[in-house]
Amino acid sequence: MSKIISRVKEALCKLNIWEYGALLLFLFNISVVVYFNLSDLRLSLDPDFAITVYHMREMVNKGTPVLQDFCITTSMEYDNTILFAAPLYAMTHNAFLSVGISNLILVALYIFAIRNIFIAFKVKPGIQFLTMAAIFTPYDFGWLDYFKMLFCAHANYGVKALIPIMLILCMIAYDNRLFKDSFPRWKRIVFMLLYLFLLFVTCVSSGTYTIICGVLPVLMIVVITWWRKLPERKGLSKPTLVSRYTVWAGTVIVSLIGLLLYKKVYTGGSKIAPLVKFEDFDFNFRAVLVGFFQIFGGLTSEELPAFSMMGIFFCLKICLAAIFMIIMFVIIVRFVKERGNYEQYMLFGVTLPVNMLILMIGDMRWGNEEVPYRYYLIGVPVFLVGVGIMLDKLISSEKFGKDSGFFCKTSMFMIPAVLVMAYISFGNFKVTRENMPNKDYVVEMTDFFKTQDVDSVFIVNDYGTALMCKAVDDSRKYASYDSESGSIHLELNYYNEEVSFAYYGDRNIIAVPTGTALTDYIPEDKASYYTYVGDARWLNCYLSETNPFK
Repeated sequence: MSKIISRVKEALCKLNIWEYGALLLFLFNISVVVYFNLSDLRLSLDPDFAITVYHMREMVNKGTPVLQDFCITTSMEYDNTILFAAPLYAMTHNAFLSVGISNLILVALYIFAIRNIFIAFKVKPGIQFLTMAAIFTPYDFGWLDYFKMLFCAHANYGVKALIPIMLILCMIAYDNRLFKDSFPRWKRIVFMLLYLFLLFVTCVSSGTYTIICGVLPVLMIVVITWWRKLPERKGLSKPTLVSRYTVWAGTVIVSLIGLLLYKKVYTGGSKIAPLVKFEDFDFNFRAVLVGFFQIFGGLTSEELPAFSMMGIFFCLKICLAAIFMIIMFVIIVRFVKERGNYEQYMLFGVTLPVNMLILMIGDMRWGNEEVPYRYYLIGVPVFLVGVGIMLDKLISSEKFGKDSGFFCKTSMFMIPAVLVMAYISFGNFKVTRENMPNKDYVVEMTDFFKTQDVDSVFIVNDYGTALMCKAVDDSRKYASYDSESGSIHLELNYYNEEVSFAYYGDRNIIAVPTGTALTDYIPEDKASYYTYVGDARWLNCYLSETNPFK
């Protein structure tokens, strides 16, 4: 322990002022991730998060990852927070605490992988801290946005976005030509096993999605790079064979096994996106570009003065997204022109533009005004890692040397960069804290329902609230009653028998909006069975000893 402390002290003494600032910023953003994940996640529920919690709980309670007679969502959900949360829930019986700890395990894997990539490229500590601070910040907190999709709540893209990072790490670790002394043998084995395990999980869970959108773009760049340099070689050396075919063979074998299992266990269905029509291409193109700014939370629907604190905050995020877009364009152009070391940058930069291109030529808007920009997320963390490596090479160049006429010291460039990132990070935390934990009403409602000793609760014409109550309270059944059709409204992640009123038992509550009559939603003969018992926030609650809908 004393040796570790002395090494830490020695490393800290070597940092300059901007690197200390980057370290503090990284620690702040990691603390933010921990804070949100270990707070009461019931207050941060949304429909996607709710169905994930319900699915996880049912898998543990039934003792199987494949639920029988269950209408699955667009994936098996093994490659989100369920991966680690399910075994934790089996031990703790606390679903939301298990989810929070699971997400922190996933964050630790990101730090582990990114840190080892930086070691291989000999990236300065300050750039390491600043890059990871840029990755682990809640740019946007919506239930299909950056933070919840990667590092909090359901984290549906947490594993998917880690796959290209782990693939590149394995490519580096098994390359004995350029990174011969970067890693000991045991580390290489750990990298490979972890990568193949995560790849297997996401293939079983989501089919070909991660392979097409996360794995193939990276391997494509490896092939192009090898093909370009082939005329310079007399043959393939043994280290080259090891670096290439060990990772490739593992990827192919594990992917095939995972996909075969996916075809056996997946019972749902996904929409197949058609190619965008000629007359819609210009709109689709603009929507894809706008989506790039949305992924970093750079756009707002509120009317904000440009020079207010919040106005400056959003302007800085717009500028940050614009800089990232310019960097992505520069990487692509210089890679095509075979300039410098941009082949290694393209490894990190290829996933994001490939996914943007897919959204550009495929009509995935399904009639909406926006593209589903959450699909960019598989390429964003790995892209930011590449930006960090580029930044390190830039400030190590002659332009930023002590004798340079362009900048006298690196600090003159990096201190403002750290301050800008700090402003964005603190703003992200403030906005997320004020807006994300806003589902306290769900907890209050379920607390009220628990006092009534009923088998089930029907919430009229409010699918989202019923679904979130279902996630918070597993002691009774919840459903949304559709007053127009007189049936149960269900969408994803439910047992097929849940469409039948017989599933919900006898003693039940039906809840309708305050200020309306029960007979506005159900026939009078059924309403006669119910007696008013109280209010749960904006809902008037009526109780019946029998279920008149059976």
